[in-house]
Amino acid sequence: MKDSIQNGDHLYQLMDMTIEEARPDYARVSMPLSLPIVNGMGVAHGGALFTLADIAFGAASNCEEETGTVTLSTSIQFLAPGRKGPFTAEARLVRGGRRIVTYDVDVRDADGTLLVHAVTQGMKTDRPFKVVK
Repeated sequence: MKDSIQNGDHLYQLMDMTIEEARPDYARVSMPLSLPIVNGMGVAHGGALFTLADIAFGAASNCEEETGTVTLSTSIQFLAPGRKGPFTAEARLVRGGRRIVTYDVDVRDADGTLLVHAVTQGMKTDRPFKVVK
C-alpha cells in the first residue's frame, strides 16, 4: 500500500510528502512548508494541511490491505496557523470494524504545536490498488 501512495498518488508527490511510518493502527506522514502550499497570508493553506491529514489516514487504514479504504467523512478543526514546517500528521486507530474504520489524526508543526485535529471515518472497499502513471 505504501508503494501505491508513493508511486501512484500524484498529490502526495506534488506536495513532497513522506510516509515515515505506517502500520494498520498508526501512520506518520510529513510535508515541508513550501511555496506551493502557502496561502496569501504566508502560512500553510488549510487545504494542504487537510490533505496531509487525509494521506496519513490513508497510509494507516490501507496498510497491509489488498483493497482500498476510502474516506467517508472527516470532521476537522484548524487550531493554529501553519507557520513552521515541516508538518507532521499522525493517524491513530480509534475503532476498526469489518467495513467502517475511525481514526484520530493530528497535524503538528516543527515545534510540536497542534495545528489540526481531525476525526476521519473510512469505508473498506473491494477495489484493489493500482499505480496510475
